[in-house]
Amino acid sequence: MVSNETIMGAARSGKMVSMETKTGAVGQIEQLLAQVAGRFTAEDDTEQQWLVDRCSPEAARLVPRLSVQALHLLDAVPVEGSINVVGLSRATGVPKGTVSKQVRRLVVAGALERHRLPDNLKEVHLRLAPVGAEIRQAHRSLHAEMEEGLRAFLHRYDEADLAVIARVLTDLERMPREGLRFRPDLLD
Repeated sequence: MVSNETIMGAARSGKMVSMETKTGAVGQIEQLLAQVAGRFTAEDDTEQQWLVDRCSPEAARLVPRLSVQALHLLDAVPVEGSINVVGLSRATGVPKGTVSKQVRRLVVAGALERHRLPDNLKEVHLRLAPVGAEIRQAHRSLHAEMEEGLRAFLHRYDEADLAVIARVLTDLERMPREGLRFRPDLLD
C-alpha cells in the first residue's frame, strides 16, 4: 500500500506519480471513503449516551429505541406547524414507505402526534410531541458538537490541502451517474 505521505509529498512537489502509485492511491482512497462513510452512519453507543444525558427521564427511556434514521426524521419535523408523510419524505430524501414505517413507530413511542388540519380532514399531518421536541433538540446539540470536532480536525491542514479536499468532495458530490457507474468524464 502507498503511504499518504508518499502521495501527498509527490502531489506537493509536482512530481509525476507512476500509474502503479496512482492506482494504489485510488484503491486506498476507495477503501478509506467506505470506512469513513461507515463510521459516520453507524449506530454509536457514545452518541446515544450523549442524547440520554441531555433528556428528561421520559425522553431518555425512548432514545435507545430510536434508530439514527428516526432521529433524522424527528429533526425534519418543524417545531411550529406540521408536516405530512410526503413532505417528510421530500425533506429527508427517505422513501415514503420507509418514512411511513418510522412514523408509525415514532407515534407509538410518543415522539410524534398525528392530527388533521381543519381545512383538510383527509390528510394526516404530524407534529412533534413534547418528548419528540426534546429528543430533536438533544439530537441537534449532538450534531453541533460533532461539527465543532470536525472543524477542529480540518484546521490541522493548510489552505492548499483544504482546497484539494474541498475540490475532490465537491466533484464527488456533483458527479453524474449513468446506471451504476459514476461518470467523471461528464464533469465540467
